[in-house]
Amino acid sequence: MAEETTTIETVTEETGTATDAGQAAGGDEPLGEGGKKALAAERKLRERAEKVAATHQQKLAELQQRLQEFEDRDKTEAQKLAERAAAAEKQAETAQAELMRYRVAAEKKLPAELAARLRGSTPEEMAADAEELLLFLNAQQQRQAPNYDGGVRQSARPASMNDLIRQTAGRA
Repeated sequence: MAEETTTIETVTEETGTATDAGQAAGGDEPLGEGGKKALAAERKLRERAEKVAATHQQKLAELQQRLQEFEDRDKTEAQKLAERAAAAEKQAETAQAELMRYRVAAEKKLPAELAARLRGSTPEEMAADAEELLLFLNAQQQRQAPNYDGGVRQSARPASMNDLIRQTAGRA
């Protein structure tokens, strides 16, 4: 590349002198032998410079593409890490909430099977929900329990053998 730069400078100097000579002479006269050589050299140099510029442009495009690939690769890795971090945080929050539910259920003496039904984001909210659930469960159990205080009870033992036979036969 250093050789190209010196060649460009040399041809530019030669072209400048030929152009100055042509302008001094009036500019409309045909170029002499030196002017034609300078013009040909300038055209060769321009073609060479365009080829070099095209090559450098192509290399620049390739390097930009590779840079973009590296950035995309890193970006996807960063995105993967961000997704993993988000998933780990979500899992930690879920585990912490579940632990809090079981602790509140144990404190309120709620069956472990019902601990997952507790709602709330703080231990106080979950404790209030556990108390409501316990009240509901106690009310349900009281409704389902048989009431033995409804009147006079009959003896489970038959009074005589005849009564036992009738009761067994279904004619009692």
